[in-house]
Amino acid sequence: MKIMWLASWYPNPVNPFDGDFIQRHARAASLYNQVTVFYVSQAGVNNEIAENKTIERTNEGVEEKIFFFYFKKTGLVYVDKLIYNWRYYNTYKKAIKNYFFKEGKPDIIHVHVPMKAGMIARWIRKRWAIPYIVSEHSAHYKMRTDDDFLSKSIIHKWVVKKIFRGAVAITNVSEALGKKIAELFKLRNIRIIYNTVDTRLFNYKKTDDFRFRFIHVSTLHEHQKNVGGILRATAALTKLRHDFELVIVGPVSDEFRKIVEKLNLPPLVKFTGEIAYMEVARQMKQASAFVLFSRYENFPCVIIEALCCGLPVIATDVGGVKEAINEGNGILIQSENEDELTRAMNKMIEGNNKFDRYKIAMEAKNKFSYSAIGRQFNNLYKEILMIND
Repeated sequence: MKIMWLASWYPNPVNPFDGDFIQRHARAASLYNQVTVFYVSQAGVNNEIAENKTIERTNEGVEEKIFFFYFKKTGLVYVDKLIYNWRYYNTYKKAIKNYFFKEGKPDIIHVHVPMKAGMIARWIRKRWAIPYIVSEHSAHYKMRTDDDFLSKSIIHKWVVKKIFRGAVAITNVSEALGKKIAELFKLRNIRIIYNTVDTRLFNYKKTDDFRFRFIHVSTLHEHQKNVGGILRATAALTKLRHDFELVIVGPVSDEFRKIVEKLNLPPLVKFTGEIAYMEVARQMKQASAFVLFSRYENFPCVIIEALCCGLPVIATDVGGVKEAINEGNGILIQSENEDELTRAMNKMIEGNNKFDRYKIAMEAKNKFSYSAIGRQFNNLYKEILMIND
């Protein structure tokens, strides 16, 4: 089948990690169908972008078309919004028309994150009668997020509602957030298709005995990830033992380094900074357990990547996290409870031999690999085409 993906978030030269989980979903889906991804964004100041406003490439089986537009701010907020939206939609519509003229119409449109790409899907449906699917990836449907849907304007909410209700199918990456969306927009039959993992990189590798090593990987966005809480729990653990270390992967700030110094943790805590995806996999394979102390999540990729490496996981019971974690592969704790995190870390060290790392990795691979998730998308596409035939 010929599937056109319209992505509101997608990795690009300006933001190379933006929506990388959507890119992995595309690679999974492309194992079974022809997938072409369209993404439109305002250009940054990067010289490469200034010289080339369009990037068209085949990336691991996925045809990617990335378009950039420019506009100069006037300083008037509402005027700038109007100009931005006009440039965005004009660029998108022009790209779609050119593609249809050269390549013909796709069988299905698949939107990833309703705003703003969903508006283009509605336009395509009205003009060419092509059905569209919406996949929501955002966790921003609860009041604890710093950019919550409920705090958006009436117009924003109305548009998102229209996009969802015009879709022939809706998917979410967790049952928890799927239920929240169904409740907010009075939707039925939301399909749960989890995030996926490149198991060519994230896989089990038996390691030699070494000091017990916890690892945390994230954007290190404090409001969401609560890295400070991890560091304080680690400091509390040092009052019980010192036979462990903590590796933190992500764009570290001076604030976190100061916390480490203040808590006297430098011998036990290591920051890698922001590293390549392949290096993240290597770091995970050298670890003993994964820690995530988030205040909110949808269905975090890092957890299932850790599981595919055979790492038992300590994580907060937020969003869809509990859909991946059970007694056989980790420990669930309450958000904000640093004492509970300390106890869980201590328990993880003491019960290190309790977890069958090979079994953890194989179960995760069978559930979250490209082939497993790609089949689910393929089945959904077939169902949609049968219904609309």
